[in-house]
Amino acid sequence: MGKFLSKRILMGAILFMLASSVYLIAEAISAQAWTNPEYSYSFHYISDLGVSKRLLIDDGREVYSPLAGVMNTGFILYGILSAGSYIAVLPLIKDKAKWSVLGFALIQGVGNVLVGLFPGETYDYASMHIIGAAMAIVGGNCTLLLMGIYLKLKKQGYIVKAIALLLGNFGLIMLVTFLLTNADHSAVFERLSVYTMTAWNLIFGFWLIKKYKIQQYAL
Repeated sequence: MGKFLSKRILMGAILFMLASSVYLIAEAISAQAWTNPEYSYSFHYISDLGVSKRLLIDDGREVYSPLAGVMNTGFILYGILSAGSYIAVLPLIKDKAKWSVLGFALIQGVGNVLVGLFPGETYDYASMHIIGAAMAIVGGNCTLLLMGIYLKLKKQGYIVKAIALLLGNFGLIMLVTFLLTNADHSAVFERLSVYTMTAWNLIFGFWLIKKYKIQQYAL
């Protein structure tokens, strides 16, 4: 791999890890700020962290996020950083799938930006927040599936590809379960459908840096 491509892949690895780090930090900070009510990871949705108004959502969830701006900024930055990370590592994707991977990666990136720009104050199916969330979760997990199939890795990379496939499938299954479940703790399934992407970014970014040491990576 040439010096330019090595630096490009290194940048992608850093962006993957930075995207998830920014998201997780924003989530933790905004969740900690809840006092009345207290934030519950199993009852409240991720999107509730971005609602700055005191509201009672249709299903009975009372929400009020004092640091909603932190979470919404986290959503937006995650969308930009994650999309950028996939653009940076496109040379690692088989040629026939590059446009598909790029398309789904951009869909999830734009979706996350929409989630941050249009907080989840309403769950009308025509709301920009719902549209953005669907783009982010479906687009992101489909990107993982494509990465698991079309990454150009040597034999020692089969574990990484298997992880991508496992997480992508699990994320979509959790999304369907969330949509079909009407229980107090259905937020758990929503969270799991999102954390697959968060986990993948950290795993893949770390793997690119640690295992292949970038410059030694061979296409």
